[in-house]
Amino acid sequence: MQPKFKKNYYRNLLTWKELVALINIRPLMTDDRVKIAQVKHHEWTNGVWTLDPNCYPPLLLKEIIQNNICHLRDMSRCSRKVNDLAKRLEEEYNGSVDAHIYICRNPSLRHPFEMHFDSYDNVIIQCEGRTNFKVWDVDKTTSREKGMNVHLTKRKDPPIMDVDMRPGDAIWIPKYYPHLATSKNARMSISFPVEENAPRQPREWIEL
Repeated sequence: MQPKFKKNYYRNLLTWKELVALINIRPLMTDDRVKIAQVKHHEWTNGVWTLDPNCYPPLLLKEIIQNNICHLRDMSRCSRKVNDLAKRLEEEYNGSVDAHIYICRNPSLRHPFEMHFDSYDNVIIQCEGRTNFKVWDVDKTTSREKGMNVHLTKRKDPPIMDVDMRPGDAIWIPKYYPHLATSKNARMSISFPVEENAPRQPREWIEL
């Protein structure tokens, strides 16, 4: 994968309205799937019919989303469009692809990752709002620790890409390339991480 930016790559991949439908499916909103940037301890009481006690209740989930930067993991089958794009990327890059839905309702919040690099390739689609992305060239002196996010100190050299992402735009960020995302307003994007040569899940879409 090479770093690049493309305007209007995929319009209407996921809308706020479609996200609302997803987050109201309580069994889907487990504490393993909902990842909060500012980690806090939450406790709640479950109803008598609740099968999974680790699912966030609706009012708490709403508070978390409104006041934190968070993302939903394991969402590559959240819709047919997202599933089909994940399949296309898996075939193109010969790897297993997930979909992480990043949500920021308050642009004044400081991005918890700041400048960092990932240990896998990423294709990021802007779905709602605007995000500035800066990408720097690989620093071969930086330790490439295995992990989802490796934080870095600020680079003084100019980025190789500095783009404002609008709905439908896409950016390709190869692994180990430092990058920084800054929300310009309430925004949502989907990151498609690619794990090379890894087992894939079935992409057949159920029709009844």
